[in-house]
Amino acid sequence: MAGYNEIRGLRVKYLSADPAGAEDGQVWYNSTTGNLRVQGIGVASTSSSANMTNKRSLYGFGVGTGTAGLVVGGLDDSTYLSAVEEYNGSGWTAGGTYPTNRYSAGTAGTQTAAIAYCGRVPGSPAPGSPAETYNYDGSSWTSGNSFPTGGNSMQGIGAVNTAVVSTQAYDSTAMHHWNGTSWTAANARNTAKGGQAAFGTQTAAVLAGGFPSESNITEVYNGTNWTSGNTMNTGRNQIAGSGTQTDGLAFGGDRPPSEAAQTTIESWDGTSWATSPATLATARTRAGTGRNTASGTWIAGGIGPGGGGEAFDATEEFNFSTNTFTAAAWASGGNTNTALGTTAGNGLQTAAIIMGGADTLNNSELYNGSSWTAAPTLNTGRYGAGEATQAAQTAALLFGGVVTSTRKSETEEWNGSSWSEVNDMPADISQLAGAGTQTAALSIGGSTSGGNNAESYEYDGTDWSAGGNMNTARERAAAFGTQTAAVAVGGSPPNVNNVEEYNGTAWTAVNVYPTNITLASAAGILTAGLVFSGSIPPTTGNTNGYDGTSWSTRASMATARQGGAGAGTSTSALMASGANSGGTAVTTTEEFTGETTAAAPASNITTS
Repeated sequence: MAGYNEIRGLRVKYLSADPAGAEDGQVWYNSTTGNLRVQGIGVASTSSSANMTNKRSLYGFGVGTGTAGLVVGGLDDSTYLSAVEEYNGSGWTAGGTYPTNRYSAGTAGTQTAAIAYCGRVPGSPAPGSPAETYNYDGSSWTSGNSFPTGGNSMQGIGAVNTAVVSTQAYDSTAMHHWNGTSWTAANARNTAKGGQAAFGTQTAAVLAGGFPSESNITEVYNGTNWTSGNTMNTGRNQIAGSGTQTDGLAFGGDRPPSEAAQTTIESWDGTSWATSPATLATARTRAGTGRNTASGTWIAGGIGPGGGGEAFDATEEFNFSTNTFTAAAWASGGNTNTALGTTAGNGLQTAAIIMGGADTLNNSELYNGSSWTAAPTLNTGRYGAGEATQAAQTAALLFGGVVTSTRKSETEEWNGSSWSEVNDMPADISQLAGAGTQTAALSIGGSTSGGNNAESYEYDGTDWSAGGNMNTARERAAAFGTQTAAVAVGGSPPNVNNVEEYNGTAWTAVNVYPTNITLASAAGILTAGLVFSGSIPPTTGNTNGYDGTSWSTRASMATARQGGAGAGTSTSALMASGANSGGTAVTTTEEFTGETTAAAPASNITTS
């Protein structure tokens, strides 16, 4: 038999330690551990991702890929939805609303070219099942030719929206093709089932499992005929599927007793099913998936256990890779020494500064990535002040704010060891936002004696001068970015979701924030921002990311609060102090880390 060196053209190295920078597939013998080792053996894994905006049962449907997904309608317990959400690989954002509230519809295609048809709509005494077909272009839906008959529990299969094969209903074997314009009858499948794992294309499709009777059947389609394939290892109902005819996946589903939701994942290689060593963290049935890919897909929503459970919004990602994936998340950091309430901050996650707080606190504290230490105090204690969000821990800037109900114009600079007063702002302003650095800062909105303020001012390290006015006057907004590329989000009164961008001269209204928000915190730059916490109301720990164009969800904080200090970047942020839903100042610190990918460690080779 050929040896490794003959197959690979390399000899197995005899080493006392694992080599640095090993290539995928490289093999060596570690004499210290006595193991034959190989680098880069792929492993299956699931990891959590950002929640959907809406909790919903999706009945197994979604379209697209791991970085460009789409879910349509669904059922939030007893409420039929028309909401559409798009997934970008990190989080969810609102898409074009579906023309009607709909559940259990057929879907296929991509995020920017999808089809949805039939399904259930609210009705009395029983839900209706219309035959409408709608096409999606990435922003809006238009009506197309109707499906031959109304129905629900449909399963559409197609990687594009111009070539789809669809079941007719769970109790029918009839099949139809969609060519982008109209539906035509196709050859019948062998067994009538619903709630199956469905994936592939119009000419290379797979249907597996389903109800009734927690089926484990598999049927394979070549564009003309359906043939029986090897059965699944575990029969299930309401399964989510994704992938291609030669590389597919089946996620979750339910089975007795009590129609219990499952965590099982099975993989299909074009011939047979294998139970994956990876499992879902959340047992679910009736979930949605990015059905055009296997590895790198998402699984979202669903219910558990079975038909009696509540809908939820949790999202997971499945990967088969030589890399390991760590989901984005907030984690506890060291508590501040003083509960500061409405405070300001800047710097990095591992080198931050917070300053001021309610009601006339002049505290400042420094963070080293694990703990806070007291720093010299401000000259003017205050809260609701603006800060230069891009400033370093050793070059902070604080301006405006409130001292015992009196608005202030004082500006102070921090040089890494002490605070000094510098030139005042042109006006007394409270509850304002800020961006930029110590030598190129921007004040944004706030409250003056004349009410909410639309003005912005620019600081050059010495003097303040007037900048462009915002389109919407506001106080208590969140802000991030630089003096010439800033973003202002939300504010009050009342709570708004307006978002504006500043180019160094003028403000422009852009895509709105997902919710009305005030007293939120922020970090990052115009093309990679993060907004977190605040009051909707109620006080929230929600987090959303901004890519310079649109917003999408991120992992939520553990402690809901408002008015805290934000610092860092969109992938390495910090949130310190603030006030809880009852208005009580807290010392809590949380750290946000974006999703990370790292090369998997080498594995041992089993020999005999």
